[in-house]
Amino acid sequence: MPDHTLQKGDETLPGVDVLNTGYGDFELRFDPNKPDELQKAKETITDMLKRGYAILVRQGKETLRVRKFDVDKNVYIIGSTPAGEVPIAETKAIAVGRSAGG
Repeated sequence: MPDHTLQKGDETLPGVDVLNTGYGDFELRFDPNKPDELQKAKETITDMLKRGYAILVRQGKETLRVRKFDVDKNVYIIGSTPAGEVPIAETKAIAVGRSAGG
């Protein structure tokens, strides 16, 4: 999986590459230290999951599908234990819209 973060000075910004043929591809990047950007990212991630997007995150050498998103803890949920929680500020993700497949 390619690197899905952008540089901001010496700092790497987390984000999601969104692949969607219906609305076009775009990159969602945010600075976790900026409340407005973080809130927009949380709303977008929540909306994408509700609309059936597949969000994939990299854990070590594995690529795993996100099952849920916890807006209070800012974590993707990929399992049923705390070990299955991935902080959005520390991960690379790709989201694929339902219309992106063929």
